Amino acid sequence: MILLREKQKVIEYHLNGKTERQIRDLTGHSRNTIRKYTREFKKSREEDVRELPITESILEKPTYKKRQGKKKVLTPEIEQVLKRFIRENERKRNHYMSKQQMKIVDMHEALIDRGFQIGYTTVRHFVNRETGKAKETFIRKYMEPGYEVEFDWGEVKLVIDGHTKRLSLAVFTLPYSNYRVAKLYESETQICVLDVHSHFLHQVGFIPSVFVYDNMRTVVKSFIGDEREIHEEMKNLSNYYGFSIRLCGPGKGNEKGSVERSVEFIRRKAFSEAIHYPSIEEAAEHLARTLHKLNNRNHYAKDKAHRELMTEEKEQSTPMIAFYDPSELIECRVDKYSTIVIKQNHYSVPEGHVGKFIKVKVGAEKIRLFIDGDYVSEHKRNWGVHQWVMDINHYLDTFKMKRGALPQSESLRQAPKQIKNIYNHYYIGKERDFIDLLSYIKENKKLDRVMEVIEELQSLRGENITTEQIIFMCQQSPSSGDSPHKSDDITGQARANIKALEELFMLSEEGAQ
Repeated sequence: MILLREKQKVIEYHLNGKTERQIRDLTGHSRNTIRKYTREFKKSREEDVRELPITESILEKPTYKKRQGKKKVLTPEIEQVLKRFIRENERKRNHYMSKQQMKIVDMHEALIDRGFQIGYTTVRHFVNRETGKAKETFIRKYMEPGYEVEFDWGEVKLVIDGHTKRLSLAVFTLPYSNYRVAKLYESETQICVLDVHSHFLHQVGFIPSVFVYDNMRTVVKSFIGDEREIHEEMKNLSNYYGFSIRLCGPGKGNEKGSVERSVEFIRRKAFSEAIHYPSIEEAAEHLARTLHKLNNRNHYAKDKAHRELMTEEKEQSTPMIAFYDPSELIECRVDKYSTIVIKQNHYSVPEGHVGKFIKVKVGAEKIRLFIDGDYVSEHKRNWGVHQWVMDINHYLDTFKMKRGALPQSESLRQAPKQIKNIYNHYYIGKERDFIDLLSYIKENKKLDRVMEVIEELQSLRGENITTEQIIFMCQQSPSSGDSPHKSDDITGQARANIKALEELFMLSEEGAQ
């Protein structure tokens, strides 16, 4: 094999007037080889190669013609099968079935299943050559402060109160600051999309100029060729806050790459390890703490915290306006159970309105009730089906007439844990007194104080506790707000209250402790 320096020596001998025979004797190379390089050298001196993708002949390493071996594995039969796969993929792309295309690995597996013995690399080289596949070119994006925000959904599986539950993670990302806002939902319906927008805007405190989405059904109402129609609800939201909507191209999630990465990043940081929670609210609090920590980290390229960069965006953008209420206003009729039905779920209504029509605002998290134009109550929204959401305070007057219905009522089952504990420990068989206590708690909003008084009475009088005693004690001294470790003064005051109570009801002195 002739090296570059030996080729240069041949040319040097030629320039010094040596004949081919003399050069052969000096170098030991054949006359054909010597003739080949001298001719190439003469030809290169006659053309300008500065604008050609070649080097000067004298600088080019000697090359040899490669031998083309016969293809032993990639037979014409296999080529025909692969070409058919490629044509089928093209047909799917043209009929909006791009997500069902065969990948190269699928083509290779299909060939193996047909009994062909061929390697994956061979298949890949052939398919790439046939399709003229080239690596995609990416455009560097300029991030203008406060100009744009990206939105997307992700999925999270958590164990809530011992049951595996699939939740939706709504994520906003500001590309300039990489500031992230996220919230958990039990659904990805239109009302949830509108709700998380209001949540995001009021958290950051300003309105970006452009909101970027992929072609999700809650944003895009219909596709007509290349034209896409935006949902009326999203138009109303954008008009209210004054932002524009930009949609990614079909299958081009990389056009909102910041939020695509954020969904995976937040899900991993918040829920890769901690997946067990007693309630969805606890999971949401954990997510909020995680986001607070992430947003206080420094940006990888700007040496400032994401929160500080977001503040810079806020100073250069449209300030926040009044809160947009995304709730849907509907009219419902109150049934015989004093409930209304929304999406196959029952929600209790304060008694006395059976058969009437009332206004209801249905939000992503709350169901708010309005009677004769006045706000009367609200419930946490239930995203299940055929569920009953009951408030025991909505049935107190009815229970006074139907005391026997209280123990097995759905409203008692759903009552706060403290209420159920009071009934089970002190009021079984005393439903009238229990209803009187519930009425007092409802009117005075003193559940915490009642629990404190019951604890005091239990330590002083054991299980012999009545509604009159509880109400008397609540009226004697307000809650001190101290720690659970009661001071001597509080204990003394409690004993004095008990003594006064005994005198009031003429209790025997032996009963005092």
